[in-house]
Amino acid sequence: MGSNYEELRTAVTADGGLHIVTMGVLRDIQGAGRLGSRVLDTISGQLESHGMGHIPKELPGNQDSPVRIYLLGTTIADTVDAVHNPSLKGDAILRGAGDSEARAQLQKVREIVGA
Repeated sequence: MGSNYEELRTAVTADGGLHIVTMGVLRDIQGAGRLGSRVLDTISGQLESHGMGHIPKELPGNQDSPVRIYLLGTTIADTVDAVHNPSLKGDAILRGAGDSEARAQLQKVREIVGA
């Protein structure tokens, strides 16, 4: 696992655009001592500024909690957004997930977000 956000992004890319880490890893990358609300907001913002999103949408405060990190601007990101933020555009994305590869990705996202 990486020691900074760039290395984390490299790991996410190497893992097909979706990578699992614990909140403890994210805390250490951020260089924080505790996972308070400010630190959680900072981690979320840093991930976004480095082109990554996270599931769950609200980062947990427990260092042992797993978090899925994905690359923004990808099919995974579009699908996560469609699940979290229902819209006509999102509906089209979900309907377009009809081929087997897209269907498998959608199922993976549903399992991750608990939908």
